Amino acid sequence: MNILTCDIIERKVAQDRLRIREEDLRLLVASVKDYAIFMLDTKGRVASWNKGAEVIKGYQAHEIIGQHFSRFYTAEDLEDGKPERELRIAIATGSYEEECWRLRKDGSRFWANVLITALFDDNNQLRGFAKVTRDFTERKQIEESLRQSEAQLRQKAQELENTLNELYKTQTQLVQSEKMSSLGQLVAGVAHEINNPVNFIFGNLVPASDYAQDLLRLLHLYQQHYPNPHLDIQTEAEAIDLEFLVEDFPKILSSMKMGAERIQAIVRSLRNFSRMDEAEVKEVDIHEGIDSTLMILQNRLKAKSEHPDIRVIKEYGDLPLVECYAGQVNQVFMNILSNAIDAIEELNKERFLRNTTINPNVIKIQTGITGDSAVITIYNDGLGISEAIISKIFYPFFTTKPAGKGTGLGLSISYQIVTVKHGGKLWCESMPNQGTKFVIELPIKLNM
Repeated sequence: MNILTCDIIERKVAQDRLRIREEDLRLLVASVKDYAIFMLDTKGRVASWNKGAEVIKGYQAHEIIGQHFSRFYTAEDLEDGKPERELRIAIATGSYEEECWRLRKDGSRFWANVLITALFDDNNQLRGFAKVTRDFTERKQIEESLRQSEAQLRQKAQELENTLNELYKTQTQLVQSEKMSSLGQLVAGVAHEINNPVNFIFGNLVPASDYAQDLLRLLHLYQQHYPNPHLDIQTEAEAIDLEFLVEDFPKILSSMKMGAERIQAIVRSLRNFSRMDEAEVKEVDIHEGIDSTLMILQNRLKAKSEHPDIRVIKEYGDLPLVECYAGQVNQVFMNILSNAIDAIEELNKERFLRNTTINPNVIKIQTGITGDSAVITIYNDGLGISEAIISKIFYPFFTTKPAGKGTGLGLSISYQIVTVKHGGKLWCESMPNQGTKFVIELPIKLNM
């Protein structure tokens, strides 16, 4: 057997094997039911049709072979020229793929994953197209169902979050109402009880001073007209140091008067702070409210063994009377100023433990007007607040203080009073070791 014969035989065997493989491939493609696999000629006409195409599309092979593939497209796609555009893209790039709506024989739509591949021969001539379509309708329905379930879950979660926030607000308001009621009653009661005896003392100081002056004048007259009194009188005068008594007695009465006036000022501050008789909106002097709060906090501002006094710098602007709930606004001042003192005390404690120099402590209060609002800025030179914490300080029950040192309600309540009750603004600016500034904006005229 010569070489040529051998080559012919080997080529024939290879062709038979290729034919068998092609036949196996055609049988495999024809039997696939989950995918619609069919061939198109260069004009887009159907050249082959597998079992999957019959199941998915609803056409038998004899009904569709020779028909243009555009009959599977919706009217909108045909009007848009989509079939021709898909083939052009497949020729230009080698393939075209998308997920879209397609039509069945009965006119119903299904969601399809479509892949069109352009087929070229060895000479790069177009031989046709292979098109594979898979029905994704069930998967899309499941995805849509999942999306709806997720949307419902998100809605439920949002509703639960809103409910929780409302509960927090309600609890905060209840605590605030109880706290303010108890504090107001206590302060007002103490002020009332102190006020009565102080008024009695102050009222009697005036005639007592007059009586003292009368007696001293009478004594001077006796000394002028009887310069040589009886020995017993001289002895008693020396024993009581009459000369010093005459000089010091008016000073004592004057000091008692000053003390009584100071107590009266404290009582006025207590009554102004509690505002028990001013539960409704009225025009108030903001500066008076700040001063009353500072009066109550005076003891905490004084020097202690571990730190000097806290100096309060007031830079008051020209504020008109502001419409507000005075007692609640005073509570805001109390909460913010108390926190300012706490921050300074914490800073001084660190300095004391490290045995470093304690610089003068400062709380600066500035007031002014911006547009239609009164602006109160309260700055302290304490430890400052980190960026991670500053966004949480107005949350109910959030506190950086140790257990038993604070409930975390003060600033949350203050925020509710300023923003919700008065329609104003309250924010904080701070950086670690650079102090903290709270800014309060209150509408001059309350529009609620």
